[in-house]
Amino acid sequence: MRVPLSWLREYVDFEQTPEELVGLFSMHSQEVEGIDRLGVLDGEVVVGEVQEFGRHPNADRLFVARVDIGGREVQIVAGAGNPYPGARVPVVLPGSTLAGVGKIRKTRLRGLESYGMMMSERELGISPDHEGILLLDGGYEVGRSLSDYLPVGETVLDIDVMPNRPDLWGMIGVARELAAILRTDFRIPEVSFETAGNPTADYGLRVEAEDLCPRYDLRRVSNIVPGLRAPLPMRRRIYAAGMRPINAVVDATNYVMLETGQPIHAFDAMKVREGIVVRRAREGERITLLDGSVRILDSEMLVIADEERALVIAGIMGAEDAEVDEGTSDVLIEVATFEGRNILKTSARLGLRTDASGRFERGLDPNMVDYALERVVGLLVEHPGGRAAPDRLSHYPDPVRPWRVGLRLERAGLLLGMPVREEEAQEVLGALGCEVDRKDGGLEVTVPTFRRDLHREADLIEELGRLMGLDKVPEELPATALPGGLTGSQRRVRLLRRLLADLGLSEAMLYPFGPPRWVDDLGFEERPLRIRNPLSAEGSDLRLSLLPGLLDAAARNRAFGASGGGFFEVGHVFLPVPVADREAARRFREAGERPEGVEEAALTGVREEPRLGVLLAGVVRPGGWNVPPFRAGFFEAKGLVERIVPDAAFEPADEPFLHPGRSARVLTGGRQVGWVGEIHPEVAERFELEGWPVAALELELEACRPDPEPRFEPFFNVPAVNRDLAVVVDDATPVGEMLESMRALESSLLVGVRVFDVYTGEQVPEGKKSVAFSLTFQADRTLTDEEVDAEVARIAGRLRERFGAELRGG
Repeated sequence: MRVPLSWLREYVDFEQTPEELVGLFSMHSQEVEGIDRLGVLDGEVVVGEVQEFGRHPNADRLFVARVDIGGREVQIVAGAGNPYPGARVPVVLPGSTLAGVGKIRKTRLRGLESYGMMMSERELGISPDHEGILLLDGGYEVGRSLSDYLPVGETVLDIDVMPNRPDLWGMIGVARELAAILRTDFRIPEVSFETAGNPTADYGLRVEAEDLCPRYDLRRVSNIVPGLRAPLPMRRRIYAAGMRPINAVVDATNYVMLETGQPIHAFDAMKVREGIVVRRAREGERITLLDGSVRILDSEMLVIADEERALVIAGIMGAEDAEVDEGTSDVLIEVATFEGRNILKTSARLGLRTDASGRFERGLDPNMVDYALERVVGLLVEHPGGRAAPDRLSHYPDPVRPWRVGLRLERAGLLLGMPVREEEAQEVLGALGCEVDRKDGGLEVTVPTFRRDLHREADLIEELGRLMGLDKVPEELPATALPGGLTGSQRRVRLLRRLLADLGLSEAMLYPFGPPRWVDDLGFEERPLRIRNPLSAEGSDLRLSLLPGLLDAAARNRAFGASGGGFFEVGHVFLPVPVADREAARRFREAGERPEGVEEAALTGVREEPRLGVLLAGVVRPGGWNVPPFRAGFFEAKGLVERIVPDAAFEPADEPFLHPGRSARVLTGGRQVGWVGEIHPEVAERFELEGWPVAALELELEACRPDPEPRFEPFFNVPAVNRDLAVVVDDATPVGEMLESMRALESSLLVGVRVFDVYTGEQVPEGKKSVAFSLTFQADRTLTDEEVDAEVARIAGRLRERFGAELRGG
């Protein structure tokens, strides 16, 4: 609904700016889609009189006029040739700003000075007509500002009216709504006219389809001066509201429709044969509409006809046969209410939607017919000089009357979350047009018929809330007696996410399925579960690992210019499980029956395991002036595992997608819980990551137990003692197992051990290697050489006992 603000001021007084009105409507009523401005936005338009008019000497399509703008003549170059000496025209002066054009300046056109501009109807926001200059009648005084007669600029609010509020499809409804928001009064134009025209009873009225036409009223206006246009202010308002001015009669009907929300139709009375019949269309009946199209109707459609043929598709569009034209001097005015669902179905079936159909299909107030009919007849008597009939024909067998709804203030306070005072409730509902009475400790509200959406107590409470201001509801969390909080597993996962994010990794949210190529690219022997109805061919398999999804994500980032990155995902993998007992599986699917001692995976055929996946690719974090870049590698990934799996142990891995010698299985308590390592270069190439170092890890989620809280450990303030220990062992002896054996030795003095040399060569027997360890001893006192020597001997003995190690050189 387009609402011109100058028109709205006729019904309600307000001081708010357009932007403030947008806020008010958005907070208390309907959403406003935008603000539109027409005509002159800033500056002045005066009434000028053309003194001379002729062609431009240097341009075939331009004209030159000398115009009196009130004691002063100016020269204006124009592109339209319809002005003539003595014609009065609107002139916008230099310095003014025109919507769609910009600032008007004094300029020269083809060598001649032009002062200002003579304006067309479109430039003034009166109509879309731009063919010629607007010619004013003699009632406009030369030199006087045109704004004394009509607004020269217009601001229009475009309100998105919800389907449950058909009362807001008219200016009166919008004014009533704004008045209720502002807690002020509104007014509607009074109607009065003389009745001296030909009687409506010369024509008959018969309503055959009463179920589709609850009300139909008809009144005649005769002796209209044919061929007139509506007054400028009326045309201007119609155009600003989004419709096209046509002629005095049609404009009057459209004007009142925009004012009241009630569609109105005018017949040329001389073209109506005998009378009006409201009936269903005949199957296959043809009608030629005002737009020139021919429509074929069926028996479910409602038409307005005379005794011979259909004249209107009810509530949608009229036919050519009774069209009001330039020669019309006698009209029948129809104001009716039609069944909204039928109008909607007819409009959809014909593919024809109009301003009238959009209003009818939402359900109109039949009691608005009286005012709308009187208002349009009054306008036709006032301007085209028509004479109103003393009578009217009306069909309204079942009048709609206001209904009553009870309202409990306690219930209102409970639903809104804030107290509602009785006086405030009466004021708000009264402003909406309701009558409010006290009854049985509460309120009884009589709802007017134009508010078809208010039938329940909750509906009234909603009205109270939006007009009192939902922003006034106190911000309080709802109380609950139920226990809350995260489970231990949820807290651990949340802690894990925060820790990895703190370490500079980004969380990836990936699909749990992928393309069949993943299995071959990673060298999996196990085949994945297939999806019967995949979203696409690239998502047909449930994933066996989090790794391929992370690799694809890194490849996409690389394609967009990234130099690397670190990602993690907490998700599930889906492992196939053989179904041993298919009958038991069927009963489980249908009735949820699970045999005792049988796990769910053996009945469903799939084991869903939660896991953590991490991928480091390329330059994970760029370097700075004082720090080198952080690049992906095995030890970087292994450090992450040690951070989130405190008791992790490692042994060589043989996964086909990992780099041999730069990968490991992750163990806790002797059980494998995951893997870590660099991705094999061939696998990286298959995922379009060639040339990048890529490292990854994947762990069972249950094994991840990060503890980011710092723990204080007492330190010694006495010097430590360092000793080196070199031993010779078989070349196949794992150095990592030797380290673990030394660390497992219960010693209160040994605080650190590391490998600093592994040597094979001439000075070591064939098949042997020399391994050198650096040992650090410390205690809360200064250690003696005898204490340290005893610990070194004990460690050497442990290595000799478990690995056959001999002290090098001894």
